[in-house]
Amino acid sequence: MSSTMQPLSLRSIFPGDGEMAERCRAFPWELTALGPPSGWSPALRTTIRTVLESPFPMNLWCGSDLLLLYNDAYRPLLGVKHPEALGRAGGEVWKEVWDEMAPLFESTRRDGTAAFQERARFLMERNGGAPSDAYFAYSVSPVRDEDGSVIAVLNVALETTGAVRAEEDAHAARLAAEHAARRLRTVFEQAPAFLAVLSGPHHEFEFANEAYYELVGKRDLVGRRVADAIPELRGQGFVELLDRVLNTGETYVGRAIPITLYRNGGVAEENYLDFVYQALTDSHGARTGIVAFGSNVTDAVRSRREAERLLRESERARADAEASEARYRFLASAIPVHVWSATPDGALDFVNERTKEFLGIPEEGIIGDAWIGALHPDDAARSAAAWSHSVSTGESYEIEFRIWSAPDGAYRWHLVRASAQRDASGRILRWFGTNTDIDDWKSAQAELQRLTFEAQEANRSKSDFLAAMSHELRTPLNAIGGYAQLIELGVRGPVTAEQKTDLRRIQKSKAHLDGLVSGVLDFAKLGAGHIELRTASIDVDAMIASVVDMVLPQMGEKGLTLEQSILHTGLTVEGDVDKTRQILLNLLGNALKFTPAGGRIGMAIAPGDHAVRIQVRDTGIGIASEQLERIFEPFVQAKSELHVAGIGVGLGLAISRQFARAMHGDVTVTSVPGEGSTFTLTLPR
Repeated sequence: MSSTMQPLSLRSIFPGDGEMAERCRAFPWELTALGPPSGWSPALRTTIRTVLESPFPMNLWCGSDLLLLYNDAYRPLLGVKHPEALGRAGGEVWKEVWDEMAPLFESTRRDGTAAFQERARFLMERNGGAPSDAYFAYSVSPVRDEDGSVIAVLNVALETTGAVRAEEDAHAARLAAEHAARRLRTVFEQAPAFLAVLSGPHHEFEFANEAYYELVGKRDLVGRRVADAIPELRGQGFVELLDRVLNTGETYVGRAIPITLYRNGGVAEENYLDFVYQALTDSHGARTGIVAFGSNVTDAVRSRREAERLLRESERARADAEASEARYRFLASAIPVHVWSATPDGALDFVNERTKEFLGIPEEGIIGDAWIGALHPDDAARSAAAWSHSVSTGESYEIEFRIWSAPDGAYRWHLVRASAQRDASGRILRWFGTNTDIDDWKSAQAELQRLTFEAQEANRSKSDFLAAMSHELRTPLNAIGGYAQLIELGVRGPVTAEQKTDLRRIQKSKAHLDGLVSGVLDFAKLGAGHIELRTASIDVDAMIASVVDMVLPQMGEKGLTLEQSILHTGLTVEGDVDKTRQILLNLLGNALKFTPAGGRIGMAIAPGDHAVRIQVRDTGIGIASEQLERIFEPFVQAKSELHVAGIGVGLGLAISRQFARAMHGDVTVTSVPGEGSTFTLTLPR
């Protein structure tokens, strides 16, 4: 063959203008075991043309040395091994995986068998660093000469590493979500507060925790309607209340609500509950059910009422004793208390019969200063010192001490009062005193303090539980959001349009849950008394500028206009920087939610002598007058004819007002339905 015909012959064997066609034409095949291409069999040449012209990753392992020949689509699979891999033996190119591949190629060459694997894993060195896992779907098939002998192995390979890892990541995300759901369910099941989830318009039990079963008795609940599972609720208004919450979406919060339940063999029992009914919504904002949670406060209500009764009785007894003392001070025989008198220098010279009977000792064992011996050892010195002070100054004597009661065989608390009788010149003639037994009142007072402390501890425990539960919820929520974001960004592999839509829905639901958890966490901190203030001087202009920057993108998306009537005031207020920013963001967030597109939101500053008022105005739907104060209650939102999806649980304004009042300020509102609302934050200058 002449030199002028050689390029044409090579182009016919290695057709095309791609990189690998050119490299194959330029490669010194005559130096390999295959020899010059002009001597290759027609079958091999035909297969080579098919490989080079294919858009799919393909390669040939040729001759006894299995020399590699591949097309352009196969280059990315080689990584840094390209282009030196061309014409080299397979054991040299893929030495790190050759122990796995060689038997397969040998079987194809020896027996002419074809093979296919859909998800093969190899540990490969392709990028110049440490070996890494790679996954392939591949096939191998023999290339036969005219006589039927195998002269090469055709390998078609598609790398699926990205798809496999995306699948593994999606599986991990599903496992994380399932773990979070199981963990949340465990928290609910073990919660000390009762909780039930009701679904559908007939309020069928979907879930109830152990505390709920304890409340209503061991009944069959799940899958049954409330009215059927707990029939005694009919006529008590609870089913109607559930209907109202589901139909309106308005959360109901009940405090010490009486309820009659049949437990313990059908015996009617009156209980008192603190509870919340809150509507559940799906991703489209449709109300699908109700969550009911709360606590049984029957013991606390009964204890409080009993303590109040005892306190009223003791107060009446004390008032009666004081009235008797004033009316019959000098009529010792008629007064139902201990009566005594003393000389101007403070020595007792008379006690009535009641006092003698109480102490169980004759009068001579009491008069003078012997009465101190009947006092409780811990009260004697204090009582004697107070009496000496009254005697020396002429001031009235009043003290509580414990004194021995012979009939009871124990010390009892007494309220002791004495006043000086004076002549016209003011000289003390005599001291007259009474001892009133207040031991029962003291016991009632101690019981009331104990019950009050227990009630406060119960409320604090409930708030601490809500705070802990909200914190626990954040970790799985953040994991769900993070994995969903990684998948959406394509980090784990290609994502279809439908999958992106689903991922955005996941992120939207996660953000909504995050907001609910944050609101519940702030409210729980307030309820538990965990609010901390770091008071400092706040630049009003800078504060407003910072919150405006945070909401301007949302205003732009909704087509709203911002109006600021007072700028560069130079005013400062006293308060907590973070709490103040949160209040203003809550007020601006409310304005954004309830102002239709094309509306206006305005901010104004009104300085006073002692305070500064920061106003947030909007041209939204407004609030009815009867709801102006209710919107500041926890879990309450103003009812409107406009439905706003993802509006939250109604804690923002309640938290904002409590923050403001903790900083010696306030949050107030004025509104005209259909025209808009003005919220005012007032803080001290």
